[in-house]
Amino acid sequence: MKESINTEEMMAAAEEACRQLEREQEELEDRARELKMRLQVADATKELLSEIDRLKADNETLQTEIEELNQQLQEKDIQLKELGKLSAGVAKKSSQDNVSKALRIYLNTSKRKTLSKREAAKTVFLELIAAAKLEVPEDIMELLNHFDDEQIVESSQVSTTGNVTDDMSVLFAAEAQVLWQRLRDAGFIVADGYALAEGVSANQAAYIADRMAERLQIKKKWKLFQQLWGIPNLAQLAGSWQQTGKLPPDARRIDNLLK
Repeated sequence: MKESINTEEMMAAAEEACRQLEREQEELEDRARELKMRLQVADATKELLSEIDRLKADNETLQTEIEELNQQLQEKDIQLKELGKLSAGVAKKSSQDNVSKALRIYLNTSKRKTLSKREAAKTVFLELIAAAKLEVPEDIMELLNHFDDEQIVESSQVSTTGNVTDDMSVLFAAEAQVLWQRLRDAGFIVADGYALAEGVSANQAAYIADRMAERLQIKKKWKLFQQLWGIPNLAQLAGSWQQTGKLPPDARRIDNLLK
């Protein structure tokens, strides 16, 4: 005879299975809510990072624009200052002769300015001449046209054809350019020309001139370098350390540069 089915036990087992499934369902729903929240956070983070990248790109663009504007402001500031110096020389004067005289004096006394200042001044003066329809003498236009040249040559050393004379040309020959560049790299000469860098003493200048003259076999060395740098009595300075044996600071380094 078959055993009777215990419905009560089956009912209890079914109810337990339902409770188990309900617990699992709740856990899965909790897990789903957690994953959904994490997904939302991830999406928000992605949007935030994208916004940060966009703002960074905008910032870089703005920074570039600011730098360009600052550069333009600096150039205009230099132009205004240089024009102001010229204007001071012709204040309350309007004759062509006075303008030409002031311009000639400015150009002759400003040859050792930095290249950027000379470029700015040249631009301003050419615009001024064109706007005012000034008739400027040929010698002034020659000075102005060469005012922003990389190497500035004293007018007394320029021939009628505009070429550098033999005396001064030795300082700008190919062999000399190698030595000039070494001195620039070492900080003895300005980066954009042939003037002495800030902090270089007249005594050191005399030593540089003496070493370069020996290397380039220049005979009238003191005259040329005095004209180039505007320093008088280089020969006397050299005689001092030659007699005492006390060389200028950085003499050994200068020797190495000008070998």
